[in-house]
Amino acid sequence: MSRDSGTPTPEELVRLPQQDRSRRTLDRIVKAALALIAEKGVDGASVQDIARRARASVGSFYARFKGKEDLLRYLELRLWSDVDDAWTRALADQDWSDGSFEDLVATLIGVLVEVNRAGARQRRVLEARRGPEESSAAARAFEARLGGDIRSLLLRHRDRIAHDDPERAIDLSVAAVRGVLRLRDTGSLADTRLEGLGEEEWSEALVRLVLAYLTGSGETEPGRGQMDFFDVWA
Repeated sequence: MSRDSGTPTPEELVRLPQQDRSRRTLDRIVKAALALIAEKGVDGASVQDIARRARASVGSFYARFKGKEDLLRYLELRLWSDVDDAWTRALADQDWSDGSFEDLVATLIGVLVEVNRAGARQRRVLEARRGPEESSAAARAFEARLGGDIRSLLLRHRDRIAHDDPERAIDLSVAAVRGVLRLRDTGSLADTRLEGLGEEEWSEALVRLVLAYLTGSGETEPGRGQMDFFDVWA
């Protein structure tokens, strides 16, 4: 993932161990921290609790990180790096030269929904500590890459986009999808009829929304929710 100048990589925020046993300890610390953050939030995940959940000593934690803030920055960068890697694999695993515009939109949104799912709650919790107006450089870099990739693919079918500014229409569509997923991931859609929708239902609904805006028609073929992009994650 390309990052803003001066933004550290995950490896620069942790003292990487050389021995297998130490690497396994680091892996347990990371998994424990992510689990506690998902359960209790950032403030509820103390160094002592993380070490206890990881079956490691507090000394082992400080052998890897200078403090909790370095751990949080490391986790945030690592999570966005994982999302970026997943998006890269998904793009490589699909044949984007074949199929209709509707198929292309459906596949892109399906992949995006699936890529977004991994670590979504932890990413949002970690972002929240910055305040509502600030996102990390890693998040901005991924958003920029995502928008560019989707724009490039959809503009191959420029003639299907019923908008006087196709690039803007695509960017707005991506922003709308990302916004809906962010609301879902932060639990802001709880206690509504949207709560409990499965991944395929979310994908199909978002496909209809995007097609309605880009082409003026939200119609999809019966069964379009059963798309083969889920094979990527098998």
